[in-house]
Amino acid sequence: MADIKLLIIHNKYKSNNIGGEDVVYTQELHDLREALGDENVFTVCVSNDDINKFNLIFGIWFSVKYYKKIKQIVRKNKIDLVHVHNFYPMLTPSIFKAAKDAGAKVVHTLHNYRLWCISGIFYRDNVGVCELCVKNKYPYHGIVHKCYRKSYIQSALAQCSFWFYRATRVFDKIDFFFVLTSFQKEKLILLGMDGKKIILKPNSVELPFNYINDKYGYIYVGRLEESKGIHNLLKIWKLLDEKFILTIIGSGNDRLLSEYSQNNIIFKGSLSREETLERISKSKYLIQPSLLYETFGLTIIEAMSHGTPVIGLNIGTRSDFINDGINGFLSNKSDLERVIKRSYNYFDYQSLSKNSIETSKLYENHYITNKQINIYKDILKDKA
Repeated sequence: MADIKLLIIHNKYKSNNIGGEDVVYTQELHDLREALGDENVFTVCVSNDDINKFNLIFGIWFSVKYYKKIKQIVRKNKIDLVHVHNFYPMLTPSIFKAAKDAGAKVVHTLHNYRLWCISGIFYRDNVGVCELCVKNKYPYHGIVHKCYRKSYIQSALAQCSFWFYRATRVFDKIDFFFVLTSFQKEKLILLGMDGKKIILKPNSVELPFNYINDKYGYIYVGRLEESKGIHNLLKIWKLLDEKFILTIIGSGNDRLLSEYSQNNIIFKGSLSREETLERISKSKYLIQPSLLYETFGLTIIEAMSHGTPVIGLNIGTRSDFINDGINGFLSNKSDLERVIKRSYNYFDYQSLSKNSIETSKLYENHYITNKQINIYKDILKDKA
């Protein structure tokens, strides 16, 4: 097959709230251009920095602007396949129709669960995992509980827009969905998606495979929100001996800083990506106590690449990466304190650390990029 031509599309979060999807999009675009050449990999990327009330209210249904733009790019450059990461809220599913109308194959990476839940995470504070909108014919619960940006108005807009998308069957324009873990694939099949349209393709990550011998303490990286499990983790840490040192990187709830002010809990706030990875590499364990299903474990893989084993709650995707007692530890919420104590002087820590590095190699960018290109080629065989 001749060189394939790709168009990669993404709707970024606001620049002051860069998401994991944004990191993945940037890395994936770089790797694909390196492998296929800049002349064969095009991109359209917008940012939520440019949202205003007008385009949020009136442009959220179907973007004529981006329908025309994508259709033009595909036809002018003879694009074979359009790969969409995030499309909401600025691009809208109009881009799927545009790509299909212009004759391209269409792939969409599901970085979250927003096609079924307007929050995208199947979670509500003070409740836990929530799938009410999946189980009911008329999913109004997302509006009642302000699941989108904690606003009745924005939740109503989001819920109504996704009702509209489903009613117009615009997602039928997507040929295949990329999912990031086996858990996510199984979950989507349970939600009614055709398994034949789901392709398992993990994110690619640029990994250093560094190993630092002198590791010390535990580290948490993430937003300081209930859904990330930080509240539960801090309650546990209050009960532990002071020899258990926890470093916390992230922001979101200043109240926690005063409530859990003690010598063995160190709040560092938000740090750069480079500073964060450096601190992870020097830590003995990364703790991942998230109460969410998640869709991928980017921080988990990055920690493992530095030989830092991960202690994670056995919820959602965690078991795709962590093999209990082999490259880290899995725990139930009620058992996390015991698992942390067990990890402190674990008799075979060196094996945990080395196995972590081996696990991370399965997600190394060149390996995953080659796999991704082969998937593209298989998809395009039907078109040839």
